[in-house]
Amino acid sequence: MQVTAIVAEYNTFHNGHRYHIEETWKKTDNSFIMAIMSGNFVQRGEPAILEKRKRAEIAIKNGADLVVELPTPWATASAERFARGAVYIAHQAGIVDNLSFGCEDEDISVLEQIARILSDKVYSRDIKKYYDDNMCSYPEARAAVVSRILGKDCSEIMMKPNNILAIEYLKAIISFRSDIKPIGIKRSGAGHDSENTHGNITSAMNIRKLMRTGRDYSPFVPENSIPVLEECIENGTFPALYSNLESAVIAHLRKMKPSDFTGVPDVAEGIEHRIVEAVKTSVSLSEIFDKVKTKRYTHARIRRIILSSFLGIKTEDVVSLPPYIRVLALNDNGRMMLKEMKNKYFVPVIMKYCDVKYLDKDAKRVFELESTATDLYNLSLPARRVCGTDMTDEIIYIPGE
Repeated sequence: MQVTAIVAEYNTFHNGHRYHIEETWKKTDNSFIMAIMSGNFVQRGEPAILEKRKRAEIAIKNGADLVVELPTPWATASAERFARGAVYIAHQAGIVDNLSFGCEDEDISVLEQIARILSDKVYSRDIKKYYDDNMCSYPEARAAVVSRILGKDCSEIMMKPNNILAIEYLKAIISFRSDIKPIGIKRSGAGHDSENTHGNITSAMNIRKLMRTGRDYSPFVPENSIPVLEECIENGTFPALYSNLESAVIAHLRKMKPSDFTGVPDVAEGIEHRIVEAVKTSVSLSEIFDKVKTKRYTHARIRRIILSSFLGIKTEDVVSLPPYIRVLALNDNGRMMLKEMKNKYFVPVIMKYCDVKYLDKDAKRVFELESTATDLYNLSLPARRVCGTDMTDEIIYIPGE
């Protein structure tokens, strides 16, 4: 059995994702696919537009065999922590041979060079010094050091959106001394976060915009996903909107003092004071984001800080690594993969809620954070759901034809 892992948000699953899976099959001789997918909140620092199990169901219907969850503390973290958490799950599963990821440059040899440099402690000190001396963002500091060593072309390559994550995956593989083979799939069609369309492919951001405004998104998603989405529209579970949580998030922020941000991931250099002052003079999240943003603190970073605060995520929750593998959806091949994992995985596998009682204290903490995140996510839905659904919703099983 050859297994390839794909790390994804599938927010929401579109034709580009289907293309990625098909290209992965070609490069791996039709290997089984394990998707490591973000839960109900994503790296942009907002709710996923569709609930995680329904996104997992669509992924299974379009080529994945097993979908497991990247827990919220890592799914909503920086690119480095996001990638590190996901690759750790693949590594600990014990059956993953390859890791397939999208990138702007299919020849990943340069990306591997960059990853090795960024993994070197000597160069890490150089980056930290450049960051402190030049009052720039951390990505700019990394690019400057890489440019000095490998040349300007390499620093430009590493700043491309998909290459950023690809490099982090490669760094994680190096860090864990994993035998997992990295496979780059050149991104086809519309660019990351672009509103352009190329045939039946456009960015996930553009599709979400169409979905939120009630416009036709059907040309850009697999046909078999449309009945699932329509069913979710009918039962009020799609689309989830951050605006439905906005008052709750702002109310939470208005109660906070600068000291309350101690321990929230990515809070440093007094940014907590800037957040508190911005909250006092703002009536919307977009206002807060705009007022807090600086050259060093990007919009995305601010959004993640505020979401982490709202969800109760602490720094200690993300400096560790995912303590379990949680199954969201599978097919018959996925069942075979789980059987293969049975004697090989190195962390517990959660199939149902009763499995949680066997977890250690730290793992239970992560599961409780996940359950709380889902309870809050349920308030972002058109038809709000009650608490506790993360413990009662069942794994999606799609039988073979």
